Amino acid sequence: MKLNWGNSIFLFLTVFVMMGIAFIVFSLSKSNDLVTTDYYQKGADYTKQMEITGRSAVYNDSIRLLNQNKNVIVRFAPTINRMTDSMQVYFYRPSDKKLDFNFQGLINADSLIIKKEFLSGGRFKVKFQWLYNQESYQVEKEFFID
Repeated sequence: MKLNWGNSIFLFLTVFVMMGIAFIVFSLSKSNDLVTTDYYQKGADYTKQMEITGRSAVYNDSIRLLNQNKNVIVRFAPTINRMTDSMQVYFYRPSDKKLDFNFQGLINADSLIIKKEFLSGGRFKVKFQWLYNQESYQVEKEFFID
């Protein structure tokens, strides 16, 4: 079969449309849950969040995360222990929000032990939030679980 102008244009347009349909099907099959559900509210509260982050910057080195056999150990400096009784620890998994883990409770020791069975392996952003003298504090750390 010999290709002339008409057949070449028709073949090109057919391949182009098929590739476009394949791209649409591929993109619809992927999850897009990388954005939080309250995205606009977080944007409106951005200035408040920057104040909290600035106030909390001194405490970035006061919290350490350690990988042990079957546990994740969170160690707090004595300054954090004196500041709060209750803390919220949020393990945020950027690639899949179904794997997020939230812990809120009383901190009465210099460390917190979280079993790895509640967490899957991979990269997490860990947020520590607490109140002291009616002001919010937040420290965020990157952590990789084996």
